Amino acid sequence: MYRYLAPIVMALTMPSAAGAAEVVVQMEGADYSPSKIEARVGDVLVFVNDDAVDHDVFVPTAGHGVDLGKQVPGATTVLPLGKPGRFEVECVIHPQMHIEVLVRP
Repeated sequence: MYRYLAPIVMALTMPSAAGAAEVVVQMEGADYSPSKIEARVGDVLVFVNDDAVDHDVFVPTAGHGVDLGKQVPGATTVLPLGKPGRFEVECVIHPQMHIEVLVRP
């Protein structure tokens, strides 16, 4: 099953454009840190699972929706920020985990 995800993960982990910022989001203790993020279009969120359990990276917000799927301990996933707006990131496995993200132009 995971072999089909490899091209998606590789595409999401490509280096960001010049001048773009990387915002690291730690996943540990069944929590995302930081819990609020402000970034710009072109920046990327880098999710690092530093926990001993699986987590999920899911954006349910209309117009920004994406499901990066399950992330095992030690894994890193990248979410490029392609358009301005406000959205929430959730962990489907742990409903108490969420982040508020504001993306400015």
